[in-house]
Amino acid sequence: MSRPSRQAGQSGETERPDAAERSGTAEHPGGNGEFDVIVVGARCAGATLGALLARRGLRVAVLDQATEIRSTLSSNILQADSLAFLNRLGVMERLRAAGATTMSHVDMRLEEFRCRAAFPQEAGDVGGAACIRREVLDPVLVDAARTSGADVRLGTRVVGMIRESGRVTGVRAVSGGVEARLRARLVVGADGRNSKVAEACGSRMYHVSSGERSYYWTYFEGADTGPRPTFVFHRWGDRHMLGGPADNGLYIVGVSPQRHERESFRADLDGSVRAHAMRCAPIAEALSGATRASRIYGIRRFFGYFREAAGAGWVLLGDAGHFKDPAGGRGIGDAFHQAERLADAVGDAIGSGVRLDRAVAEFGRWRDRTYAEYYGLAADLGVAGPIAGVVPRVVRGLHARGKVDGVLNLLSHRSSVLEVLTPARVLGATGGHLLGAPGQRRATLRELGRLAATEIRRRNAMRKPVFQSGPAPRPVQQDTPEPELSR
Repeated sequence: MSRPSRQAGQSGETERPDAAERSGTAEHPGGNGEFDVIVVGARCAGATLGALLARRGLRVAVLDQATEIRSTLSSNILQADSLAFLNRLGVMERLRAAGATTMSHVDMRLEEFRCRAAFPQEAGDVGGAACIRREVLDPVLVDAARTSGADVRLGTRVVGMIRESGRVTGVRAVSGGVEARLRARLVVGADGRNSKVAEACGSRMYHVSSGERSYYWTYFEGADTGPRPTFVFHRWGDRHMLGGPADNGLYIVGVSPQRHERESFRADLDGSVRAHAMRCAPIAEALSGATRASRIYGIRRFFGYFREAAGAGWVLLGDAGHFKDPAGGRGIGDAFHQAERLADAVGDAIGSGVRLDRAVAEFGRWRDRTYAEYYGLAADLGVAGPIAGVVPRVVRGLHARGKVDGVLNLLSHRSSVLEVLTPARVLGATGGHLLGAPGQRRATLRELGRLAATEIRRRNAMRKPVFQSGPAPRPVQQDTPEPELSR
């Protein structure tokens, strides 16, 4: 079965079927329908995939139980690759008009090493990083899906899967109190960490790891961002902080207390966040004279995981299939990365059930290969206490040789961990430290041994998954109950 196709990120117009042809229910948009793909979840993963597939000429439904796309728990950080993708998608100018700005420089501290540098840029890049709140970003993506030809249905809750001969062939969905049966060649679960699609399809978790820290973030207005918009990323001792210009003149501040600080944060959340922020010099300087302009968001007692990615007639996308420690701020970027890859795979195979199942299975293998080392990197950044001393030593050496771009590209997943922390660099930095600090020899060698053992354990875990037994754990997230501040 052939369908009109075009490059996944292209933003120009393409010939699309009208609403009646797409859903078969023009008079009753909440009724039953036949689609090529049903996407459950209309956030940054689902809405993006819906736009990409619809631009290929596929009949796509994008469903979300929310009646209005509002803020959701997210760090809201996008790296250079994400901004380039949004530009290819054709929505970057719309986001700029909605108040989005980009950051050109980074102020990075890893333990006692600190540097300030311009973000590396590649052909097609439109900025080094950005902070775009989800209430600004997600509606633009939903509109992109809708104008691309997807049938976007908000206020629609999926209550079950339709199966035929062991294959998922659609969903049961409720809208306005009326249940409809929507059928499709493929159902995509893009419905987040508590994915109902994953649960209904029996997708098992593996490589589950508990987070060691909590994360809180909020926004200020009236911050002094200086002459160059700069992303602040400081990680030293037990401190982990970020800051930078956000959309519409706001300034994001993120802090990460450890477990022993949870009670003090509960007792005085605002005071604790401010006290942490003031320990970071560039953030403290930016906030001089600023006032808090939003509630304080937080996540605690979370865990990372991979889920089985696909089966007969279904596939998981974004956080539904994989979640890592938020320390790296890659949730949105990974959603875009996966959506682009999955759109290519599905678009090329939609005409055959056998080919489609093979395509989504290969997508799952690609996902695990691609994100395994970044999963470990995020956990290393989010570890309680200091990060491994060899990391800042390697980064210091790269900066001295004018090669810090490779480190910065880790944030946008354009460098791999093993391309930056090569065995030769790790051993060289360790040897230099042993010569310069002979009194720390035993501790340094123990640390190196722990790093090697951890890497071996992680690789084995991905090669031979140990599936979660018993009831699946649930992330406990905290969205603080204080009211939104008036602006």
